[in-house]
Order: sequence, then C-alpha cells, then structure tokens
Amino acid sequence: MTRLLSTNITSPLGLTTEENYAAVKRGETGLKRMDGCLGVPGHFCVGIFPEDRRAALHVDGFSWFESLVLHSVKDALARSAVDPSSPRTIFILGTSTAGVEELGDVPEKDKNYLAPGVAVKKVADELGFVNAPITVSNACISGATAQMLADRLLTAGYYDTAVVCGVDVLSAFVLAGFDAFKALSPTECRPFDIERLGLNIGECAATVVLSKELHADTDAWYIIDGCLNSDAYHVSAPIPSGDGVCRAIKKILTPERKSTLACVAAHGTATMFNDQMESKAIEGAGLGDILTTTVKPHYGHTFGASGIVESIILMCSLDDGIIPPTPGFEEMGVSGKIKICGHPAPTDKRAFIKLQSGFGSCNGAMIYARTPEQASIPGKADYEVVKRLRITPDGLWMDEKAVPLENRGLALVTEIFKKYLADGSRFFKMDLYSRLAYVGSSLLAKDSLENTDPEDRALLIFTQNGSVLADRKHLSTFSDPESFFPSPAVFINTLPNVVLGEIAVKNDIKGETTLVLLPDRDEAAMDRIIQATVSATRPAVTICGWVDCDAEDSFIADLKMLKLQ
Repeated sequence: MTRLLSTNITSPLGLTTEENYAAVKRGETGLKRMDGCLGVPGHFCVGIFPEDRRAALHVDGFSWFESLVLHSVKDALARSAVDPSSPRTIFILGTSTAGVEELGDVPEKDKNYLAPGVAVKKVADELGFVNAPITVSNACISGATAQMLADRLLTAGYYDTAVVCGVDVLSAFVLAGFDAFKALSPTECRPFDIERLGLNIGECAATVVLSKELHADTDAWYIIDGCLNSDAYHVSAPIPSGDGVCRAIKKILTPERKSTLACVAAHGTATMFNDQMESKAIEGAGLGDILTTTVKPHYGHTFGASGIVESIILMCSLDDGIIPPTPGFEEMGVSGKIKICGHPAPTDKRAFIKLQSGFGSCNGAMIYARTPEQASIPGKADYEVVKRLRITPDGLWMDEKAVPLENRGLALVTEIFKKYLADGSRFFKMDLYSRLAYVGSSLLAKDSLENTDPEDRALLIFTQNGSVLADRKHLSTFSDPESFFPSPAVFINTLPNVVLGEIAVKNDIKGETTLVLLPDRDEAAMDRIIQATVSATRPAVTICGWVDCDAEDSFIADLKMLKLQ
C-alpha cells in the first residue's frame, strides 16, 4: 500500500489535473472527428492535441512522446517535495508503444530512433533522476502495472518514493494498426451501449508521485491493493467469460472493501468484445449491484496512460462527491447484469476499483481509497533456480550444457522450435524477439509445470529493444501511400508484451505476466524487480530473464525458472 503525494494529467483537455477534471466535469471531450489523420486514410475520431498546444509542449531535442513525459512529470514533481536526484527515488514509466513514432520511414530518420528503455533514460537524465528508470510495457494495462511495480518496490524497501508516468501518443503507426483490426469507431465511443462501434485512440501523459510513508490523518489517496494476471486464452481477444478480470477482482475484493466502494471504474473501451467480457467479469465478481462508469469518451483510449489518467479523474470526482457518468451511454448493449452510471450520481464514499485488460492476454484490478488499511509487509520470498536456458546465434545451452544442434543464427531458433516444441502456435508469424521468448520460456516450462496451479505460475521478461524488428516491418506496410496494406498479423507483434500472451496460452500461465524494458542489461535492477514481484505475489513457479535482439544476427535469450521454497 502506498500514498499519493501529487498528480498531473497532460492531455488535449488541459495541462494539469485541475484543468482536466474541470473539463470532464463540464462534459467536454478531447475527441475530434477527422477525415484522414496523420496520413492514414479513413474516417476517424481521435483524442489529439491541437497543433498550437503540441508546438508549445514540444521540447527541443526530444520526441513528442518524450516531451509529454517531461511536462507531466515536471508538474507532478513540482507539487511534491520529492527529490528526483535522491537514490531513494525511482522513476517508472508505463507505455504501450513508447516513442515508436520516431522510427521514421527513411533510413536517415531510422538512426535517430531510441529503444524505449533508452529513450526513457534520456528523459530521466533530463529530469535529474540518478537511478536508471524502469519501463513497463504491458499493452493497455501498462499504467496499472507500473503503479503495482512501484508499490511493490516501495513496500520491499528498495525506495522511499516513486514517480510513475503513463504515456502513449497518437501516431500513424498505431492508428494504421488498429484500423487494420477494424476496432476503431469513426464517431465518439459509447462504452457498454448497444450502438457502440469501437474505440477511439487518444494521446495523454499522466503522472502520480507515490510514497511508502502512510499517514491516516492526512488528506491523501492510497493504492490499497492490486492484482495482475493472464487469461491464457488469446493474444488479442479477451476470454468471453471474463474469467481473468473476474479472478483479479476476487483476489483483492473482500466484503469489507466492497462495502467502501463508490463505483467500478471500468476499462470500457467500447469494443464489442471487451465491453461484453468486462460486464460478465463485473457481474461474476459480485459487483453488478454498484455503479460502473468509464471516462474514455472524454479522452479516447490512451493505452499506457489510461490506468493512471482515468484513476486520477475518479479520485477528483469522488472528492467532489460525484460518480462521473459514462458519456454516450443510453441503452445497455452487454449481457452482464451491471449498472452503468449514465448521469452524475452523488456519493459519500471515497473508494473505487479500477479495471484494465489488454492485448497479450493480460488483466489488472486496483483498489484506491482515501483511508489506508492496516497493511502487513510481506517478507522476502525465498526461491531457488531450478532450470536455466541460454540461446545465442551460436547455440543452445540448458543448465550450462550445450545442446547438439545443426544450425546457427536464425535457423537455429527454428530448429529448436521444430525439434522440441512443434506445436500449433503462431511461431512462424512471430518476429525474432517473440520467437526467442516463446521458444526459451516454453522449453523451460516443458514437463515442469504439471504439479502447479495455472494461477500459481508467473512470467517476467526483461528486454532493451523488444519488438523493434516487428515495428520496422509494420511501418513498411503503410509508409507508401501507393501500397497501403497494414497487416493486423504484423501489427500484433509490435506490442512487446504480446509474446507473453503466446507463452501463457501455450503453458496455461494464469498468474502475472509482465514485460519490462531497461536502458541496458542491469542484473541488479532485474533482481530487485524479480524479488519485489515474487515477494508480493508468491507464485509457485516464475519464468524470468533477459530476451533481446537488435538485428537478425544479434540476439540472446537468457532465462531461468524459479520455484518458491
């Protein structure tokens, strides 16, 4: 459990939390209908900064993505007494696609692209942080995952304060990808409504500054608890029953906590499948009798920022004694028996549960409240390394022993798959980074998970470059207006956490799955994150390690399996 010291929202609706909440309270939206957007043909409705505000926010020498982070974090820090130069302060960023808009479409621009973890290090240095930053990329639940990681690192005693920023920007890269999925609405989204058509993409940065010091007599909000897990169902489609989200809710929702909740803050993307799934999850978890709301019609889906910006707005609204309505909702369009808040509703309660779900088969649920609970600090988890695996262009090693194989380089990875796995997965549609993570993790899991519950299995992968090879391939499918053919099969692999969903489906991993990007391979930082995560969640089995490639002839998968003692 951690205390919120300050917040910021930087969005098309305003540059501070106060400006954003005032706009939301007035019923304003940052969504704008456009014929064609950023060179992508079609009719769109997006949450985009006006050109004059974009120009004012842009910082020389930094990308648009980096500039948004700088503004949001600077404002949040200015409202707190936290010193970024303290070795007891950590900076954590949650993002789905980071600065992918900087890939460019010509070689001259390509060389300016920085891997997400490296770009965040550049921003952290500018802000004065002395600790290397951590970047979490868990698709739509990145903001929630970043907050949960911060909470765990503070609770474990590694740091005293954490600055957590969630951010994603609108780019042709993302717009073309989701358009290929046919997931976008050309009008303002209408979550849970019978006439909903899909989601709107928005851009935003939102920041919370957290402290491990708890003071019940102060006027503050607290992260009470949270749970992350996997559906182990499909990499881009939620399980229709809502099982994963339902399990996440039940993991943290006691009868006492339920009695304090003002509302459910839904993910509410307004897509056919997500809203239907989420309604079943809310009903199944016993929350169908309290109001459910979502503020996405004000911002669009801001991906990595959504779990933070939407939570901040709920805090502001409940402080006002109001449950904010879901704009555009008129008639129920889902089968789950839930109560959608269609109009502002008065409340004297100061707690809510925030739900998230995303590509890569991942889900999250977090409880925020004005009143802290008596929290017990989990002891350090003892685990042992029971298996190791290493793959490089030169070979495969299992527990430090070389495995005889005929091929080298790219062909080596394919040989490993054919010889030891040969399943019905999407292996041959995956990029190299995903193939490495999939083959390595599945080899470690093979014949090793039979005596463990699927919910007691976890996956934690670290990388620097992530899906950059798939990113470049996707870019090539729409960069030429004369041959515009973005492929959803390619786009899905541009999210670096999607392979975790592939691994979860293959090995029935229904516990937590998280993707962390670092500026470089830092074993000490990895150990802290692993220890804090395992101590907080105590899975029976955890597969973790480093997987990275920056070219087709330069790659590594260095993984291990941990078992709780």
